[in-house]
Amino acid sequence: MLKKAVISVVSLGLLTLAPGMVNSSFAATTTGLNGALPSGVRMDTSIRPLASRNASEQAKEAAVLKVAQSKLGTPYVWGHNEDRGQFGFDCSNYTAYVYRHALGYKISGASRVQASSVGKPVPKSQVKPGDLLIFDNGGHTGIYAGNNRMIEEGGGLGKVGYLSVAPGSYWNKHLTAVKRMF
Repeated sequence: MLKKAVISVVSLGLLTLAPGMVNSSFAATTTGLNGALPSGVRMDTSIRPLASRNASEQAKEAAVLKVAQSKLGTPYVWGHNEDRGQFGFDCSNYTAYVYRHALGYKISGASRVQASSVGKPVPKSQVKPGDLLIFDNGGHTGIYAGNNRMIEEGGGLGKVGYLSVAPGSYWNKHLTAVKRMF
């Protein structure tokens, strides 16, 4: 499939390859951040994330959503993070857990810090699956899952689950920032 993707990009004139590169181990990657880490992020070398730092945007998106979904139903417990041997999460420790296990990112587990210093702000109209969502200036956080839904911890559910962020929804009205994480 990678060869097909590379050939498609090359045939559209979007990428120029040196002769013979299509048959090499070349992997075309695109990142919303041009390969740079988002602000407020360090790499955690103590774990092996689902997607490497050099993975494609699609692989990173899939990894974020897979880790996020793996915790569906986990109860809300303020201040908890399962990486510290505690059961359950609060909203921002959940997002920190997801990005750590999906991408190897170390970010703050504090929602206000995630709001002020983590990720690259993008217009709400450009939200993509895997983006960090900030509500009420850091009062709540979640991860955009696509189709006008987020996956988050708490938020009235009392557990990890999906909630609507569709126009007119409660959470859409309280959305204050979208942060690109890859």
